[in-house]
Amino acid sequence: MSTESTVAFNATNLERGGVLVEWGDFRAQIGAYPETIKDTLISSEGVPQVFILPERLFDIQQGVTMAELEFPVYFNFYVKQRTTRFVCRQEQLGPVLQVLKESVFGPAELDYAAEYHHGRQSFGFPDLADEMSYFKEGPDGRKLHLNDMVTPRVFDRDGLAEVDGVVIETLPRDHYRFRRGAEQHEVAFEPLPFEPRNIEGQRYTPPTFGVTVIGSGHGFDAKSSTSGFLIWLNGRGVLVDPPVHSTDWLRRSGIDTRLVEDIILTHCHADHDSGTLQKVLQEGRVVLHTTPTVLESFMRKYGGVTGLTPTQFRSLFDFQTVTVGEPMHIAGARFCFKYTFHPIPTLGFDLEFGGKRFAYSCDTLYEPTVLGQLAEGGRLSPERVKDLLDFPFEADLVFHEAGVPPIHTPTSVLAELPEEKRRNMYLTHVSDSAVPSSLRLAPTGVENTLVVELEQLPDVTQAQKMLEVLAHIEIFQEFRIRKALEFLSIADYMTVEPGTVLIRTGEPGDKFFVIISGDAQVVKDGQVVKVASRFDYFGEMALVLNQPRYADVVALTAMEVLAIGRREFLNFIEGTGLHEVLERVSANKMQGSWPVLGENRLLGPLTTYQKTQLLAFMELTRFEAGEVLFSVGQTVDRCFLIDTGKVRLTHPDGDSVSLGRGAFLAGMTDQKEESIYRVGAGAVETTMAYVMPVAQVRAFFGANPGTYVRLLAGLRHNKFCFLP
Repeated sequence: MSTESTVAFNATNLERGGVLVEWGDFRAQIGAYPETIKDTLISSEGVPQVFILPERLFDIQQGVTMAELEFPVYFNFYVKQRTTRFVCRQEQLGPVLQVLKESVFGPAELDYAAEYHHGRQSFGFPDLADEMSYFKEGPDGRKLHLNDMVTPRVFDRDGLAEVDGVVIETLPRDHYRFRRGAEQHEVAFEPLPFEPRNIEGQRYTPPTFGVTVIGSGHGFDAKSSTSGFLIWLNGRGVLVDPPVHSTDWLRRSGIDTRLVEDIILTHCHADHDSGTLQKVLQEGRVVLHTTPTVLESFMRKYGGVTGLTPTQFRSLFDFQTVTVGEPMHIAGARFCFKYTFHPIPTLGFDLEFGGKRFAYSCDTLYEPTVLGQLAEGGRLSPERVKDLLDFPFEADLVFHEAGVPPIHTPTSVLAELPEEKRRNMYLTHVSDSAVPSSLRLAPTGVENTLVVELEQLPDVTQAQKMLEVLAHIEIFQEFRIRKALEFLSIADYMTVEPGTVLIRTGEPGDKFFVIISGDAQVVKDGQVVKVASRFDYFGEMALVLNQPRYADVVALTAMEVLAIGRREFLNFIEGTGLHEVLERVSANKMQGSWPVLGENRLLGPLTTYQKTQLLAFMELTRFEAGEVLFSVGQTVDRCFLIDTGKVRLTHPDGDSVSLGRGAFLAGMTDQKEESIYRVGAGAVETTMAYVMPVAQVRAFFGANPGTYVRLLAGLRHNKFCFLP
């Protein structure tokens, strides 16, 4: 809605998310996704000074914040010499200020001596608080504070706030009215559309040792992706500081994301941690490798904007503590970490694998002259300076940052290094245009993966690959060592070429298959019904039900699979309870559970691997008209997915709602062992529903925390505790 005006009013949807509102000399951005500064940097008017935060601070589908003000704050303060103003709801003010405090100024309190093997007596032990304060001195030598850089404004009780003579009014459904005098305009904020993308082209086969660069630019480089990369170690990927939308980039690049279960988080600047939660909220669980100092900062930063309690947030991932200066193993490689010289606690590292070495500086001011001056002035100890300057340029592959000084390393310093120190070095965190001719930028993309040739190949046996399968397939996870040894003795390792038919419709079942790597199509009646990939299994139906094969399974890519013969497989599962579980999985597949799962907005987007986990404990159950599924106040013991029929939910306040096919009646609103149903449920007519024991549903959410977070988000404002 608008009225006539001589001053044009424009609302532009930004490519990376958010809406830019321009009305004469008034400019404001609604929503601030990571890297949207790159959209406005290239505009004629540049980065806006005013930001309006949307109703929700976190986009649960994308797995990213919609209140990333850090880089606009840097740009406005250091480049434009002005503050950044943001407008938000009262309840949003605390979480947003906490994010800015952590990312701009770092932790308010530091206790990191325990992160060093010898505590404060460790060589080069830093005074991180003093180092951080060095970077927070203004041009006049005065210590900077957050209110020097940002000015918040809160909507009043009527949802109104005035900025630069324009009254901004909040409306329902994230709509906003802008009013100046008698003229007004309405703008809608829409989150970025969530579009899961299928693999394009062939699966990528990683090297034994190498690095794939996702991005090599910095946060103000509008033409390139922000720095982040993937270290390949024996076919496993270790993700380092994933840029925003890294998970989508991995899929589009043909990388099986289940090869990547480890993340190294070096520090909590937005250009290094924005993609971390995206990966955490993806399929399965990840291990986060960092120090307690960095982890706690990460949790404080994102806990508030996600709306999760500290306990809920911490449950999303496994944490592996980094001890500074001491070797530790990640994915079979020997890593060694140390704190760099940066405005907030930041980790660099080097690693050794197969007799070769890779070194990563991470963000740091590597400037011998400046460091020497700080030592002379007593700001840094001589040991700390020596530790900072002792960077392993002699490694077989070196990534060194070269961002914007004075908090990053000047390219001039690196260009002056002797040739032997530059020989294996690639620059990151820098614009291509800023790289001098004597240096080179780290190339991006899987096609430019930097492979480190090994003189001695690590001894990775088929047994190790088989044991990894056991660890990831839910029906095998509880096996004791004796049973695992039996599995090793009966499973045959096979490599398969694309186009190979592994299973053919109508033939008797003679093998059970598990995929170690690669993809296969399941084809029924000439139609591809699903694509199976790493850790998926198939072929069990014909064996367990003693029936002919009901579909074709064809290798889509080159594959590694494990095959177990019929007799060996049936003997293997005898007495374990697996026969009943697999019968249930098979029955659910035959009964059409897959389409029902697909109709639910929480369960539909799950991968084949995740849906198969659910099939193991879903049981199709009949409820007659009038039959009670559960009552108010009853302990939650089951969840329900409606197949056919109709169920009415009744709230204690008298409100009710009727639900049909695809509705998921969760009951549970958290991961506590005991919850009670907040509503009652009864069948309106004869109803078929898949019943799931709540203990196994909780275990599923524990293994798939991203799905759990989306459940919480969906139930947060739903008093009936269901998801359509």
